[in-house]
Amino acid sequence: MRFSLLVSFLLLILACRNDFGQSSVINKQPVFISKKPTRVRHGVNYYYHVKAMDSAGYPLKIIAEELPDWLHWEASGGLISGRTNILGQYPVHLLAICGKDTTRQYYMLTVFNRKTTRILCLGNSITNGVGKYNSYRRDLWKILNGGNYNFDFIGSWDKNTWGTDVPDPDFDMDHEGHSGWTTADILHAPVWDSARGNIYIWLKSYTPDIVLVELGTNDVFHCRKLPRIFSDLDTIVKVLRNKNPRVVVLIAQIPPLGKRWASKKLCGNDMTYSQLLLAYNSAIPEFTHRVNLKESPVIAVDQYSGINPEVDMFDDIHPNRKGEMIMGERWFKAIRKYLNRR
Repeated sequence: MRFSLLVSFLLLILACRNDFGQSSVINKQPVFISKKPTRVRHGVNYYYHVKAMDSAGYPLKIIAEELPDWLHWEASGGLISGRTNILGQYPVHLLAICGKDTTRQYYMLTVFNRKTTRILCLGNSITNGVGKYNSYRRDLWKILNGGNYNFDFIGSWDKNTWGTDVPDPDFDMDHEGHSGWTTADILHAPVWDSARGNIYIWLKSYTPDIVLVELGTNDVFHCRKLPRIFSDLDTIVKVLRNKNPRVVVLIAQIPPLGKRWASKKLCGNDMTYSQLLLAYNSAIPEFTHRVNLKESPVIAVDQYSGINPEVDMFDDIHPNRKGEMIMGERWFKAIRKYLNRR
C-alpha cells in the first residue's frame, strides 16, 4: 500500500499538465508534431495550426515568443494567421511547455513572389554544420538578408549534424547538407542514412533556381576514382536541369585538409589525401566548362585558395567561424549577379 502511494506521488511530481487539466504519465521532452509552413506568397493569408504533445500524447501549452507584427497568435486555438504584401524573411519562435521541460520551434517564414530566388545548399557536413558551428549558410544568409535580396533557402533538412539543433537559429535553416555523404550518396542515400531521402525525392517538393554544391571531401576519404565522382556530378546536374532547365549550378573547389589528414596514404597507392583532393579540385573547372550551358550555367567556385586549416578550421576538415565567413562571402560573390532585390 505504501509502495503504491509512493509510486502515485512520484508520477504526480513527474507528470506535466496540459491546458485541459489532464495529467500525463512520466513525461519526456515535449515535441512539436505540427509541420510548419515556411513559405507564403505575398498578399495571401498564412495559416499555421500549431500542435505540441508530451510523451503520453497530451497537448501542451504553447507560447508564441516571437512573431512578425503582421501575424496574429490565437492561443486558445493554437493558430498563427495573417497576411502581408511586404517581401522578406521573418523569424517565428514558438515555445511548448511540459512541466519544467520545454522545447522550441524556430523557423524563418519567407514571404515570396515570382521573382524570389530559391537557393539550395547541397553537400555534406561542411554544408550541414558541425557541433557549435552553423556552417557557411548563416553567413551567406546574413549577407543576402542585409543586402535586401529577394531569396529563400530551400531543402528538406533544417538541422545540424546528426539531427541536432542549429546553434544559432536566427537564419533560414533549410538545406540539403548531409554529413558523411559522397556525390554518389546524393543520388542514392547510404543505407545507414537512407531515411533522409535523395535528390530525386527532394526535388518532388521544391524547385531550386540556384544550387550551391559542396561535395568531394568524403569521396576523397572513400578513395573514390575521379571518373566515378564526376559521373555522379554530371548526373546531379542533369537531374537538377530536368526539374528546372534554367537552374544555375555552382560547384565548389573544396577546402584543403589540415595536417591531421593531408599526408595520410590510405587508398592503397602512393597518393596522399591532399594530393587526391588537389586532383579533384583541378578537374572541376574542366568539368564545369564541359557541362555549362548559356541557359543553365555551371560555375566553379574557389573554396580552396587562401584557406589555412590551422587558422580557418577547427578539426582539419570543417571550417571554424572565420572559415565559414570566408566561404559565405565567396558563395555570395559567385551568385550575386543572379539575384533580385526585394
